[in-house]
Amino acid sequence: MGVRIGIDSGGTFTDVMAVGEKGQIHTLKVPSTPEDPAQGFEEALRQMLETLDISPSQVDCVLHGTTVAINAILERRFPTIALITTKGFRDLLEIARQTVPGERGSIYHWVKPPRVVPLERVYEVTERVSATGEVIVPLHVDEARALAKRLREEGIESVAISLINSYANSDHEEQLREILLEEHPSCFLCISSETLSEFREYERTLTTCMNAVLMPILSSYLDSLGKRLQKLDGQYPLYVMKSAGGVVTAQRAIKQPVATALSGPSAAVLGMNWLGSHSGFENLITFDMGGTSTDVALIESGRLPISPEAHLDIYDIRSPTVEVISIGSGGGSIAGISPGSRVTVGPRSAGADPGPACYGKGGQEPTVTDANLVLGRIPPYLVGGDIQLDPKLAEAAVGQFGKALELTLVEAAEGILEIAAFKMSDAIRQVSVRRGRDPHDFALFALGGAGPLHACRLAHLLEIPTVVVPSYPGLGCALGLLVADVKDDFLITDIYREDHLDFERLNRQFATLEARANNSLDQQKIPPAQRKLQKGADMRYKGMASELTIDVPDGPLGPTEAKEMLNRFHSSHQESYGYSYQGQQLVEIVNLRVSSTGSLPHLEPQTIPEGDMNASAALVGQRRVYFENVKDFVECPIYDRSKLLSGNVLAGPAIVEQYDTNTLVYPDQQLHVDSLGNLVISIDKE
Repeated sequence: MGVRIGIDSGGTFTDVMAVGEKGQIHTLKVPSTPEDPAQGFEEALRQMLETLDISPSQVDCVLHGTTVAINAILERRFPTIALITTKGFRDLLEIARQTVPGERGSIYHWVKPPRVVPLERVYEVTERVSATGEVIVPLHVDEARALAKRLREEGIESVAISLINSYANSDHEEQLREILLEEHPSCFLCISSETLSEFREYERTLTTCMNAVLMPILSSYLDSLGKRLQKLDGQYPLYVMKSAGGVVTAQRAIKQPVATALSGPSAAVLGMNWLGSHSGFENLITFDMGGTSTDVALIESGRLPISPEAHLDIYDIRSPTVEVISIGSGGGSIAGISPGSRVTVGPRSAGADPGPACYGKGGQEPTVTDANLVLGRIPPYLVGGDIQLDPKLAEAAVGQFGKALELTLVEAAEGILEIAAFKMSDAIRQVSVRRGRDPHDFALFALGGAGPLHACRLAHLLEIPTVVVPSYPGLGCALGLLVADVKDDFLITDIYREDHLDFERLNRQFATLEARANNSLDQQKIPPAQRKLQKGADMRYKGMASELTIDVPDGPLGPTEAKEMLNRFHSSHQESYGYSYQGQQLVEIVNLRVSSTGSLPHLEPQTIPEGDMNASAALVGQRRVYFENVKDFVECPIYDRSKLLSGNVLAGPAIVEQYDTNTLVYPDQQLHVDSLGNLVISIDKE
């Protein structure tokens, strides 16, 4: 087996993790290049090849997580795009949905977000298909050809085609695509029946438009990566992480760029799920705290939390996504005072430039990092000394903030961290308590540069009994890349009521989806022996507007299998919402799904050398650290993580330092090192 390399491009660093030919793990971080992410990718790959001292021919594959798609959405860097829809439906995107975001959203104050496609670039064609797929009005071919020529003359770079009811009959969309490619062959083209063959016209149209917007952006980026790989004499396949926790080849990703938008957070959750399964934790909450934001997700019984929707900035897209809650709370979050003397921490962030006040780059406002430095929780440097911190600047910023509130320096710093902690604990409650899950039944896996520093406080607030800090907390996304399989999803809307099931049609539809899935795996060169197909169905009680996805039994469907599906649906509804209408309300099947998996070689768990309970060999010093539960500074031992052995036990208070993070253990908490090098911390309940 050759070398496999995972490269995750973040805003500040590009993280790299590689598995050598003998299974050994190698890691490194290189500065990202936001102005040209492909340059940072190339440099990361080049440095890893030098570190491994191997030639490109020894590399099996490169797996990549990218923020190119989501950054384009956040920055509104959209190419010139047009939308073609059925005559009479030009205002589809303008009407949108009546839902107002937020728990207390008010339609009187909310302003609808800007459209992906402005109204002046929405065009109509004469055609109409019924909801059952019957052609009511044939496509006006001459009108369509004239429109294609107009789009070419106007220099439209990308075109989205979303015709009414095309999920039931895609002939008109396919015919229109052929005409457009004949008249305007250089444009990027996306049809809704391939992007999202599902009912609900607004969501299908919006998703198709977003996919069309991202096509030229991701295509240009991946083409650039391909050229850089060739420059390094690389002939190996490039896989791209999807939002749903699997990878696809670069060629497949170009066709479905919207599916890659949240690849980073999804990869981290996938990595922690893999690590949890090998560490004895099937129920876990991931807590990934970086410089600007915090991502949390809940994994139950070893299953990734997959949502059919993705929230991309102000747009709700129908695309399978690992369900992650993100909030604007990180090490760079700025503490401020709003009108009424209300203290806020985040979402405003100091970023990397100027950064927190202690960076000495001109930042004046206090941040979470400054507060941690004031309380002694981090040393006067970060990332192994690459970033030097100035405690006096941190004290000045936090002190000025506290003065405005008539607080001492320590009280102000403690207040900043407590507000941040409660804000992050609320995010964890969103994925647990608000969905009927008790955090006490889960372990908290701490990731990111700041996650291990705050995890034990959050665990105490939420009564989570165990915190786990992986060996490479700052490389969770890169780890996820190395344990990913090729995955893809195929869907079609076909509505059945439980008392009118057409098993012949159902089996025929599933056979069509399975053929599409196998064709995709063929194109990605996945051998038949490494394939797995899973059928699913979106089901709901008649009259309801939301569905639950239920696994469908293998083999042909008949009355017995249908009964099993119904029982699964009732149980899932009871578990998700606390009630079911079994025997009271009829059930509908709305969408049919097939998920394909192509197995790739996985990273094998790496054990560390064994030791006894005594961790004194890893002790490297001590410093005074403030703990809110003691209300004072305490002499706190400092340990070097690289010197810890399996079986070592530490009693809090303690700080474990490593290159990319610091783990803070409170008094009355205990840490032990497991065989995989994880720091497993038992949280005191008092």
